[in-house]
Amino acid sequence: MKKIGVLLLIVAVVLISLLVAGVFKKPLPVVPPVVAEPKGPVIAIVLDPGHGGRDPGAVVGDVLEKDVNLAIVKRMKALAEVEPGLNPILTRTADVTVDKLDRIHLAEEVKAALYLSVHTNAFDDPEVHGTETWVDDTREPDDPSWLLAESVQNALAAATEARDRGVRSQELYLHHTKLPAVSVEVGFLTCPEERAKLLDPAYQDQVACGILKGILDYLDAAGILGYPDATAATGGSN
Repeated sequence: MKKIGVLLLIVAVVLISLLVAGVFKKPLPVVPPVVAEPKGPVIAIVLDPGHGGRDPGAVVGDVLEKDVNLAIVKRMKALAEVEPGLNPILTRTADVTVDKLDRIHLAEEVKAALYLSVHTNAFDDPEVHGTETWVDDTREPDDPSWLLAESVQNALAAATEARDRGVRSQELYLHHTKLPAVSVEVGFLTCPEERAKLLDPAYQDQVACGILKGILDYLDAAGILGYPDATAATGGSN
Protein backbone atom coordinates (compact mmCIF):
# COMPACT_ATOMS: atom_id res chain seq x y z
CA MET A 1 0.00 0.00 0.00
CA LYS A 2 2.81 2.39 0.84
CA LYS A 3 4.39 1.75 -2.57
CA ILE A 4 1.07 2.49 -4.30
CA GLY A 5 0.68 5.70 -2.29
CA VAL A 6 4.18 6.84 -3.19
CA LEU A 7 3.57 6.00 -6.84
CA LEU A 8 0.32 8.00 -6.88
CA LEU A 9 2.10 10.93 -5.24
CA ILE A 10 4.81 10.88 -7.92
CA VAL A 11 2.21 10.76 -10.69
CA ALA A 12 0.34 13.70 -9.14
CA VAL A 13 3.51 15.78 -8.90
CA VAL A 14 4.36 15.05 -12.56
CA LEU A 15 0.84 16.00 -13.71
CA ILE A 16 0.91 19.25 -11.74
CA SER A 17 4.34 20.08 -13.18
CA LEU A 18 3.08 19.52 -16.71
CA LEU A 19 0.03 21.71 -16.11
CA VAL A 20 2.13 24.52 -14.67
CA ALA A 21 4.62 24.29 -17.54
CA GLY A 22 1.76 24.45 -20.03
CA VAL A 23 0.40 27.59 -18.44
CA PHE A 24 3.73 29.43 -18.55
CA LYS A 25 4.47 28.31 -22.10
CA LYS A 26 1.20 29.76 -23.34
CA PRO A 27 2.11 32.57 -25.76
CA LEU A 28 1.37 36.08 -24.61
CA PRO A 29 -1.22 37.99 -26.60
CA VAL A 30 0.27 40.08 -29.42
CA VAL A 31 -0.42 43.77 -28.97
CA PRO A 32 -0.25 45.69 -32.26
CA PRO A 33 2.11 48.70 -32.19
CA VAL A 34 0.55 52.09 -31.87
CA VAL A 35 1.34 54.12 -34.97
CA ALA A 36 0.94 57.85 -34.60
CA GLU A 37 -1.14 59.31 -37.38
CA PRO A 38 0.38 62.38 -38.99
CA LYS A 39 -1.42 65.60 -38.15
CA GLY A 40 -2.50 67.42 -41.27
CA PRO A 41 -1.45 66.72 -44.85
CA VAL A 42 1.89 65.20 -45.79
CA ILE A 43 3.80 67.46 -48.16
CA ALA A 44 6.32 66.05 -50.63
CA ILE A 45 9.53 67.98 -51.26
CA VAL A 46 11.86 66.80 -54.01
CA LEU A 47 15.57 67.12 -53.27
CA ASP A 48 17.94 66.76 -56.20
CA PRO A 49 21.64 65.91 -55.80
CA GLY A 50 22.98 67.58 -58.94
CA HIS A 51 24.78 65.55 -61.62
CA GLY A 52 25.59 61.84 -61.06
CA GLY A 53 26.68 58.79 -63.03
CA ARG A 54 28.33 59.79 -66.31
CA ASP A 55 28.05 63.46 -65.33
CA PRO A 56 30.53 64.23 -62.53
CA GLY A 57 29.85 67.96 -62.40
CA ALA A 58 32.83 70.03 -61.28
CA VAL A 59 36.04 68.04 -60.90
CA VAL A 60 38.92 69.27 -58.74
CA GLY A 61 41.67 66.68 -58.39
CA ASP A 62 39.98 63.53 -57.13
CA VAL A 63 36.99 65.44 -55.76
CA LEU A 64 33.82 65.06 -57.81
CA GLU A 65 30.94 67.46 -57.37
CA LYS A 66 28.35 64.70 -57.82
CA ASP A 67 29.63 62.91 -54.70
CA VAL A 68 29.54 66.01 -52.50
CA ASN A 69 26.04 66.87 -53.71
CA LEU A 70 24.74 63.40 -52.88
CA ALA A 71 26.33 63.36 -49.42
CA ILE A 72 24.67 66.67 -48.51
CA VAL A 73 21.26 65.72 -49.88
CA LYS A 74 21.28 62.41 -48.01
CA ARG A 75 21.87 64.36 -44.81
CA MET A 76 19.00 66.66 -45.74
CA LYS A 77 16.73 63.67 -46.26
CA ALA A 78 17.58 62.24 -42.84
CA LEU A 79 16.75 65.57 -41.20
CA ALA A 80 13.56 66.09 -43.19
CA GLU A 81 12.26 62.62 -42.37
CA VAL A 82 11.83 63.57 -38.71
CA GLU A 83 9.92 66.73 -39.57
CA PRO A 84 6.16 66.21 -39.12
CA GLY A 85 4.26 66.43 -42.36
CA LEU A 86 7.27 66.30 -44.68
CA ASN A 87 8.02 63.58 -47.21
CA PRO A 88 11.49 64.12 -48.71
CA ILE A 89 11.95 62.44 -52.09
CA LEU A 90 15.36 62.21 -53.78
CA THR A 91 15.89 62.22 -57.54
CA ARG A 92 18.77 59.81 -57.03
CA THR A 93 20.14 57.92 -54.04
CA ALA A 94 23.26 56.52 -55.72
CA ASP A 95 25.85 57.44 -58.34
CA VAL A 96 23.57 57.05 -61.35
CA THR A 97 22.78 59.13 -64.40
CA VAL A 98 19.38 60.82 -64.27
CA ASP A 99 18.15 63.12 -67.01
CA LYS A 100 17.35 66.65 -65.85
CA LEU A 101 13.84 66.53 -67.25
CA ASP A 102 13.21 63.20 -65.52
CA ARG A 103 14.11 64.87 -62.24
CA ILE A 104 11.58 67.62 -62.92
CA HIS A 105 8.93 65.12 -64.00
CA LEU A 106 9.38 63.20 -60.74
CA ALA A 107 8.57 66.33 -58.76
CA GLU A 108 5.45 66.90 -60.82
CA GLU A 109 4.32 63.27 -60.57
CA VAL A 110 4.44 63.28 -56.78
CA LYS A 111 2.80 66.73 -56.69
CA ALA A 112 5.73 68.14 -54.73
CA ALA A 113 5.44 71.46 -52.93
CA LEU A 114 8.87 72.41 -54.25
CA TYR A 115 11.94 71.24 -56.14
CA LEU A 116 15.42 72.02 -54.82
CA SER A 117 18.65 71.04 -56.54
CA VAL A 118 21.96 71.02 -54.65
CA HIS A 119 25.25 71.80 -56.39
CA THR A 120 28.82 72.77 -55.59
CA ASN A 121 30.42 75.56 -57.60
CA ALA A 122 33.67 76.09 -59.49
CA PHE A 123 35.55 79.10 -60.85
CA ASP A 124 38.93 79.93 -62.36
CA ASP A 125 39.88 82.15 -59.42
CA PRO A 126 40.56 79.99 -56.32
CA GLU A 127 39.86 82.99 -54.08
CA VAL A 128 36.17 83.04 -55.03
CA HIS A 129 34.01 81.41 -52.37
CA GLY A 130 30.55 81.48 -50.83
CA THR A 131 26.99 80.30 -51.35
CA GLU A 132 24.39 81.41 -53.87
CA THR A 133 20.90 80.34 -54.88
CA TRP A 134 19.58 80.44 -58.44
CA VAL A 135 16.14 80.97 -59.93
CA ASP A 136 15.23 80.56 -63.59
CA ASP A 137 15.03 84.03 -65.15
CA THR A 138 11.66 83.33 -66.76
CA ARG A 139 9.95 83.40 -63.36
CA GLU A 140 7.64 86.33 -62.73
CA PRO A 141 8.46 88.63 -59.77
CA ASP A 142 5.60 87.17 -57.73
CA ASP A 143 6.59 83.56 -58.43
CA PRO A 144 7.09 81.63 -55.14
CA SER A 145 10.47 80.43 -56.38
CA TRP A 146 11.90 83.81 -55.38
CA LEU A 147 10.61 83.46 -51.83
CA LEU A 148 11.99 79.91 -51.67
CA ALA A 149 15.38 81.10 -52.95
CA GLU A 150 15.58 83.97 -50.46
CA SER A 151 14.56 81.73 -47.54
CA VAL A 152 17.10 79.05 -48.42
CA GLN A 153 19.92 81.49 -49.18
CA ASN A 154 19.45 83.40 -45.93
CA ALA A 155 19.28 80.27 -43.78
CA LEU A 156 22.22 78.59 -45.53
CA ALA A 157 24.48 81.61 -45.18
CA ALA A 158 23.55 81.94 -41.51
CA ALA A 159 24.11 78.23 -40.76
CA THR A 160 27.51 78.00 -42.46
CA GLU A 161 28.76 81.57 -42.01
CA ALA A 162 29.92 81.33 -45.62
CA ARG A 163 30.03 84.41 -47.83
CA ASP A 164 26.49 85.28 -48.88
CA ARG A 165 26.53 85.72 -52.66
CA GLY A 166 22.79 86.21 -52.73
CA VAL A 167 19.95 85.10 -54.99
CA ARG A 168 20.73 85.12 -58.70
CA SER A 169 18.92 84.30 -61.92
CA GLN A 170 19.69 82.96 -65.36
CA GLU A 171 18.09 80.58 -67.85
CA LEU A 172 17.94 77.15 -66.24
CA TYR A 173 16.27 73.82 -66.96
CA LEU A 174 13.95 74.72 -64.09
CA HIS A 175 11.77 76.60 -66.57
CA HIS A 176 10.36 73.19 -67.55
CA THR A 177 8.20 73.18 -64.41
CA LYS A 178 5.81 75.63 -62.80
CA LEU A 179 6.59 74.28 -59.34
CA PRO A 180 8.58 76.49 -56.98
CA ALA A 181 12.11 75.46 -57.97
CA VAL A 182 15.62 76.62 -57.11
CA SER A 183 19.21 75.51 -57.51
CA VAL A 184 21.55 76.00 -54.54
CA GLU A 185 25.32 76.34 -54.96
CA VAL A 186 26.62 75.51 -51.49
CA GLY A 187 30.25 76.49 -52.04
CA PHE A 188 33.22 76.46 -54.42
CA LEU A 189 35.27 73.30 -54.83
CA THR A 190 37.92 75.41 -56.54
CA CYS A 191 38.55 77.35 -53.32
CA PRO A 192 40.90 75.15 -51.24
CA GLU A 193 39.54 76.31 -47.88
CA GLU A 194 35.92 75.89 -48.90
CA ARG A 195 36.62 72.55 -50.58
CA ALA A 196 38.07 71.22 -47.31
CA LYS A 197 34.91 72.29 -45.51
CA LEU A 198 32.61 70.75 -48.10
CA LEU A 199 34.37 67.40 -47.66
CA ASP A 200 33.94 67.55 -43.87
CA PRO A 201 30.84 65.59 -42.71
CA ALA A 202 30.30 68.05 -39.86
CA TYR A 203 30.18 70.97 -42.30
CA GLN A 204 27.94 68.98 -44.62
CA ASP A 205 25.54 68.69 -41.69
CA GLN A 206 25.60 72.47 -41.28
CA VAL A 207 24.82 72.90 -44.97
CA ALA A 208 21.99 70.36 -44.78
CA CYS A 209 20.53 72.02 -41.67
CA GLY A 210 20.74 75.45 -43.26
CA ILE A 211 18.98 74.46 -46.46
CA LEU A 212 16.28 72.53 -44.64
CA LYS A 213 15.65 75.45 -42.30
CA GLY A 214 15.27 77.63 -45.37
CA ILE A 215 12.71 75.20 -46.75
CA LEU A 216 10.77 75.26 -43.48
CA ASP A 217 10.93 79.06 -43.42
CA TYR A 218 9.49 79.07 -46.93
CA LEU A 219 6.71 76.65 -46.03
CA ASP A 220 5.85 78.84 -43.07
CA ALA A 221 5.88 82.09 -45.05
CA ALA A 222 3.92 80.57 -47.93
CA GLY A 223 1.29 79.15 -45.58
CA ILE A 224 2.00 75.57 -46.62
CA LEU A 225 1.41 73.05 -43.81
CA GLY A 226 0.97 75.98 -41.43
CA TYR A 227 4.39 75.46 -39.88
CA PRO A 228 4.35 77.21 -36.50
CA ASP A 229 8.06 76.62 -35.93
CA ALA A 230 10.68 76.54 -38.64
CA THR A 231 13.59 75.92 -36.26
CA ALA A 232 13.22 72.21 -35.56
CA ALA A 233 15.76 71.20 -38.18
CA THR A 234 18.55 73.11 -36.46
CA GLY A 235 17.39 72.59 -32.90
CA GLY A 236 17.30 76.30 -32.17
CA SER A 237 16.28 79.71 -33.33
CA ASN A 238 19.63 80.87 -34.66
